[in-house]
Amino acid sequence: PTCAEYLAPYVPMLLQGLLMCFHDESWPVRDEACLACGTFVRAYPEECRPDLKTLFERWTEQLTDQIWSVRENAAVALGDAIVAYGQPMFDEVLQVVKTNLPSAREQPAMTREEYKRRQNDIDAHTDSQLYSCGSLAPKLGKGRKDGAGRIGCCNGALTRERMPWEATDGCIYLIRELCVRCTGSGEAATQGVVLSDEVLLPLLTELEDVCRCKHFPQSDDMHATLWRQLPIMANALGKNRFKRQYLHIFLDLLAANLDADRSGSGASQLSVHAAGQCAEELAKLVGFGIFRGRLEAEGEWQGGAFDRAMGEGKP
Repeated sequence: PTCAEYLAPYVPMLLQGLLMCFHDESWPVRDEACLACGTFVRAYPEECRPDLKTLFERWTEQLTDQIWSVRENAAVALGDAIVAYGQPMFDEVLQVVKTNLPSAREQPAMTREEYKRRQNDIDAHTDSQLYSCGSLAPKLGKGRKDGAGRIGCCNGALTRERMPWEATDGCIYLIRELCVRCTGSGEAATQGVVLSDEVLLPLLTELEDVCRCKHFPQSDDMHATLWRQLPIMANALGKNRFKRQYLHIFLDLLAANLDADRSGSGASQLSVHAAGQCAEELAKLVGFGIFRGRLEAEGEWQGGAFDRAMGEGKP
C-alpha cells in the first residue's frame, strides 16, 4: 500500500499487457490474466475504469472457457470488480448469471456409451493434431501471415469449441463469489452491496433444476462443481439462513448422487465423491442430526444414502 502511488502512473500500460494475455492460446496465461486484472481493479479502480468495458467482456468470455480453473478465476475477478465498483457492477454480473445459468439445457444430447466410444476411438485419435502443454492450440500452428488469432507459444487457429454446459459451470463459481462477497461480512456487503434472499433464492432454485440435466456425460463434471462450491456458499450465508432458506433445495439431488452406485445411475466416481464431501460439510454446518432428519423427511432411502456415504450404514 505504501508504494501504490508509485505504480499508479504505469497501471494503464501494465493493464494493456494483461489484456493481450486474454488472447493467449495457453490457458495458464489466460488463467493468471483473469486474476491479475481483478487485483488491478481493486487496487486501482479509477485508473482501470477507462478499460472496464473491455475487462468485463474478457472476464465474461473466460467464464465460459473450456478449462475449469479459467472459469473459476474469471468468477473471482468479477467478484473483485464488484468490490471495486459496487452496485452497478453487481447488477451487471447478476444479469450475466441469469443469462448463462440455463445454458446446460442446450447441451446436445449424448449417451455415456457414445462419449466413451468417441474417447476410445483409435481412428479418431490416430494421425491427429498434436497439442502443446498447457494449451488447446496445435503444436505446429505457427506462421499465420495475417497476424490474426491468439498470441502465445503456439499461435494456432485450432481450438475446441466451447460447450453450453461450461457456461452453467462458470455460473456456479460466480454464484459462489456473490455469496462470499455480498452476504454477511463479505467485502461488498460491508459497502452496502447485499445479495438478498429475493435475488438468491430464484437463482439457486434454477441452479438445482438445471443440474438435474443428465442428457450429456459432462453433467457429472457440472454436478461435481456444484457439490464442491455449495458448502462455501452455505458457510458464507451462515448456518441459520442456509438451513432455513436453501438446504431443502438441494437435498433430493444430493442424495441421488450419493446413492448413484447403489441405484446404478452411472454417475462418475468423481461426482459421487464430491457429493459425499458436500454432504459431510453441510452436516457439520447445520448439525448431523438435523441434516439427516431433513434427508429422511424427503425419503427414507435418502437417510440411508447419507449413512452409507458417511460409512455409518449397514452394508
